Amino acid sequence: MPKVVDHEQRRTEVAAAARAAIADRGLDGATVRDIAAAAGVSTGVLAHYFRDKDELLLQALRDSYEAAAGRMLRAGRRNPGLEAVRGMLEEELPLDDPARAEFRVWLAFWGRAAYNPALAGEQAAGCRVWRRLIEEAIRIGTEDGSIRPDISPADEAEALMAFVDGMGLQATLEPGRLPPKRQRALLELQLSRLKGSSQ
Repeated sequence: MPKVVDHEQRRTEVAAAARAAIADRGLDGATVRDIAAAAGVSTGVLAHYFRDKDELLLQALRDSYEAAAGRMLRAGRRNPGLEAVRGMLEEELPLDDPARAEFRVWLAFWGRAAYNPALAGEQAAGCRVWRRLIEEAIRIGTEDGSIRPDISPADEAEALMAFVDGMGLQATLEPGRLPPKRQRALLELQLSRLKGSSQ
């Protein structure tokens, strides 16, 4: 009896192998051959799931953003208001080995997205989802008193994302200067501006 293959699962596995290769070697260093080997398939099988390397890389980026959005959503559900914002933003920071690898993937794509409209569109779409999640958590915080009511949730979400992106970039390039404890302390400093009467 022929083996039943879950094609969506296989695409996800190949895209995960691509993310791992990108985290280790960058976009240019992540060859189709290496990705196929890491996924346990031949390059011919890989070609069955993706038209070319660009389509595979785009799927890897989409999956990375979706995974991060899922973690942020779960972090936001664990606690309300300011605690939700903190948890969501920590999901974006390179605070442990898996998160550092993921941030290297994002960093690799950021450079390429500046010159590639398809990647720039994916980046923008992913960031829009993240911003909405953070903005909604801030709005809830202004209602429950954990966040000051006199702020703009949209502006604060934008500012906090820019802060986290910048700190994540610096922590990726200079991990000795910005270890996890320092990243959390600096994030706390940013969040202290938002504290409401119930904090």
